[in-house]
Amino acid sequence: MRGHTLDSKRDNITGWNTFEWLSEKFFLESFGEINFKGFVVKSLEIIGYDPKNKALASTVYSNLSGAALRYEFRYEWEVHGNSVTHSGLGAKFTGILSNDGRILKGGWRPDKDTKAAEGNAYDVVMTKMRWKTRKA
Repeated sequence: MRGHTLDSKRDNITGWNTFEWLSEKFFLESFGEINFKGFVVKSLEIIGYDPKNKALASTVYSNLSGAALRYEFRYEWEVHGNSVTHSGLGAKFTGILSNDGRILKGGWRPDKDTKAAEGNAYDVVMTKMRWKTRKA
């Protein structure tokens, strides 16, 4: 992952994520690390289907707090064709996945009632580097 805050013309955000199905494929696990202008955030996200809200919802744990972010803020995912959205913490990521599934380009923008800040307004390009499959 490489990107930049909206006030910068050079990349000042780098990072990585891994996605892997947990057994029986009911939940998707994502580990990640992002270096946001020198501030490093590490996270674990568990994504699953929320039948009550009929949406893909997730719980996020990070090195920023001892509490799961799901309890404070609702995170959701939507995938429609090549369009991917991920929302939570007062902002939404909107991106387009390339036809070959290797590149996701998009950006985070604040929700309508949230003030824009570096942490919720930036653009990124994510490139699939390798595919790793865990043996059962």
